[in-house]
Order: sequence, then C-alpha cells, then structure tokens
Amino acid sequence: MEIRILAAESLGVRSMAVLVRTKDLAIFIDPGAALGPKRYGLPPDEVEWKRLRFLKEKIRKVLKEEAQMAVITHYHYDHYDPEWAPDFRGKKIFLKDPHSNINRNQAKRARELLKRFSSHGILWEVAEGRREFFGETEIVFSAPLSHGPQPRFGAVVSVAVREGKNTFLHTSDVSGPVQKEALHFFYQQEPEIIFLDGPGTYLGPRFGLEAADLARKNLIRLIDDLRPNFLILDHHLLRDLSWHKWAEPIFEMGARRGTKVISGAEFMGKEPLLLEALRRQRYKKTLSKVDTFLIPG
Repeated sequence: MEIRILAAESLGVRSMAVLVRTKDLAIFIDPGAALGPKRYGLPPDEVEWKRLRFLKEKIRKVLKEEAQMAVITHYHYDHYDPEWAPDFRGKKIFLKDPHSNINRNQAKRARELLKRFSSHGILWEVAEGRREFFGETEIVFSAPLSHGPQPRFGAVVSVAVREGKNTFLHTSDVSGPVQKEALHFFYQQEPEIIFLDGPGTYLGPRFGLEAADLARKNLIRLIDDLRPNFLILDHHLLRDLSWHKWAEPIFEMGARRGTKVISGAEFMGKEPLLLEALRRQRYKKTLSKVDTFLIPG
C-alpha cells in the first residue's frame, strides 16, 4: 500500500488530501485545499496564495490522471473543490450523505456540487456505513461522525482502506477525536497508519479546553491499546505553533509503544511548513524579508 499525502497544514495549506494506492486501485480521499480566510485578524499573504496554487495544481493533476475512486468526507472547501466536478468523470465516487446528518451550510454546498455532477452525467453513492471490496482491497466508511465537540458543524465520514494486513485510516474532521463514536470506529479498524486531524487547539477556549484535554487522553489511549506504526497528526492541530508541546504526552506514549508520532510533512519526508500559524510573523516583516524561499517554483 502506498500512501501519498498531497496537502495538509504541515505542507502549508488547509487540507487532508491523500492518495491511497493498492494493487487494485488508487483512492483519492478529500481532493481539495484552501486557506484560512482570517488568522490573527489577517488575510492570507502572497506566500500562502502561491503555496495554495502550487498544491491545488498538484492535487488536481493526481485526481484527473491517477485516481480511480474519489471520496469526499464532508463539504468544507479544504476537502474538495466544486470547480473540479468534471474531473470526477469515470471514477467511482463516494460522498458524505448530502441530505442527512448535515448542517445548513454544508447542505447548500452539497446541492451545488450535485448539480455540477448531474450536468456532467456523473454518478455517485452515499458513503456512510458502507463496506466495499475491490479485489483484495477493502474500504470501510464510518457512520456519520460529529465534526468535533459541537453538532452545529455537521457530520463527517472517516475512511479505512485495508489491503492484506495493512490498514490506513483517514479520520476526516473529527477534531480530536472527542466523540466516543469516532473512537469506537478507530478501534474497530485496528489501523497500522492513522492520518488524524487532531483538535483545534489554536482556537483556545472556543474549541473547548476540556475537549482538547479529552482528545489528548483519547490519542494516548489509542496508541497504548492499538500500537499503530504511525500516528500522523495534522490539519486542525497543525494550525497551532505550540502543537508539539501540546502533544508531548502523545509523543511519550508513542516512544513507549513503538508508534511514530509525526506530521503529514514528516511522513512524506519533508520539513513541516506551518504557513498559516506563522502568518502574523510574516506580516511583521518587510516585503523584502518575506521568506520567499518557502515558495515552490
């Protein structure tokens, strides 16, 4: 099984875009990326915009040319791009249910996407609760899981891909995990590699200090019980410059249980590039001192 993380916060944008390739097919989970419209009260600068353009071009190319299946776990624009609807033609498509367990904002976005799919004759299926087999590859979709501590953000779908004894788990935006339903699904899958979005600690009290503490305890317990080979922490958590300090007990448990706790960038052999978290620092510099060496191309 090949796992290629194409975009994530540790790679400079908001995303959990990953291509999972087995000997049977190539599955693209959440082909999309975006920027935080405001951080520290500041909009994205040109460093972030260039990084986004670079990675979205890369994501779209992989979606069009390599993916045979596409999964959209929910309808936030860092997880899909409605403008790319034509690129889904000829692929097996599984979507977060656009009609059930969904908040008003995401339901509106889902209707827009389905309208675009329909105009291109593209068929799709509801993901929740499904178990699909393609040759020796098994794909398991969770029931709808809460997008973090509060139901007002709607629901998401987690995805497990199993090939032989290897299982990869993409948690989508469970923001923790803080909900017991999400944790139960993780335990059922017994994954060797977990790509996890983590809690939104950068929000501080707005996320919930108790919820963040619960997420940390759940991750420690997860490592202790399941002992995965890799726990890849990214997405919401990597918007926090202090994420490594917050995760210290998780790193400690990983060291005891033989689990490598790393970011998505590190999993791909790269240095973390926390552009959103560093936005305020860049704004304090003069234009001539902007870290342009971070911009690919």
